[in-house]
Amino acid sequence: MLYHIVIAEDEGDVREFLVRAFQRCAPKATILAATDGTEALELIHRYGCDLLITDQRMPKMTGIELVEALHRENKSFPTIVISADTTIEPAARAAGISAFYLKPLTLQQIRNMIQLWFPQAGPA
Repeated sequence: MLYHIVIAEDEGDVREFLVRAFQRCAPKATILAATDGTEALELIHRYGCDLLITDQRMPKMTGIELVEALHRENKSFPTIVISADTTIEPAARAAGISAFYLKPLTLQQIRNMIQLWFPQAGPA
């Protein structure tokens, strides 16, 4: 089975780090990267999604808006919001996210995410 992890992050260097880290920690998954929530939604519609990692503050559509849009479409998969702003965590949780992580993420945190939320995509 082919698994899809969608990463939505507008900062290029952070997005690149996340893609490489998830490729390393989830070798059984295809990693799809988006520069904003709207692009992430398009990727999810086109390829499906088994795990979403999204930044909160992005142009066009925020991470919370993306999660809310997915809930309106009855999409059901783990959604993780990452942000450097701790004040948005209550709103993100109210939107129905699976988890909130403070930026910057470490490789160990990414390993933990895979083990907790998507173990079938990790190493054998």
